[in-house]
Amino acid sequence: MKITDIKATTVAVPLEAPIRHANGCHWGRFIRTIVQVYTDEGIVGLGEMGGGGESAEAAFKGLKAYLIGHDPLQLEQLYWKICNPTASLYNNRLQLHAAIEFACIDIIGKKMGMRACDVLGGAVRDKVPFASYLFFRHPNEKTNEGGEETAEQMVRHAKDLFDKYGFTSHKLKSRCFSSGS
Repeated sequence: MKITDIKATTVAVPLEAPIRHANGCHWGRFIRTIVQVYTDEGIVGLGEMGGGGESAEAAFKGLKAYLIGHDPLQLEQLYWKICNPTASLYNNRLQLHAAIEFACIDIIGKKMGMRACDVLGGAVRDKVPFASYLFFRHPNEKTNEGGEETAEQMVRHAKDLFDKYGFTSHKLKSRCFSSGS
């Protein structure tokens, strides 16, 4: 089996309100890059990377010349093709490698008729509950969503997430809040 193509697509996940965090603020969306790795056997593996845009898509496009013809089952060779010491002196390719490796593990699982987690040694559980992510938020000027600045407002927001979506656990990001920002 050989890799025949790699495509990267940036997606934007909209936010109800701008969220505050240690590096500033996400004003309207989270950005991710979905990577598709195609093979000569018609199997397509999917991977994902945080961030994206034209620069991420260009970086994946730049790696294609090195990876077309590569056997996706050869994960160690894949690592050295992407993260070799010389290339890593000039740029950090770890996120690119992780997304492509995820896609190759997906390909291996599909080829073997297994779940990707079983390729990696098996699942610990059959279901993983999805937790909400609570941030202090600026108000959305158009919808009035957000604007949490107190503990009471955060509790109300967590209850709202339970009522709307059924979240029973929440991850709270609270250290970055500053009333002046």
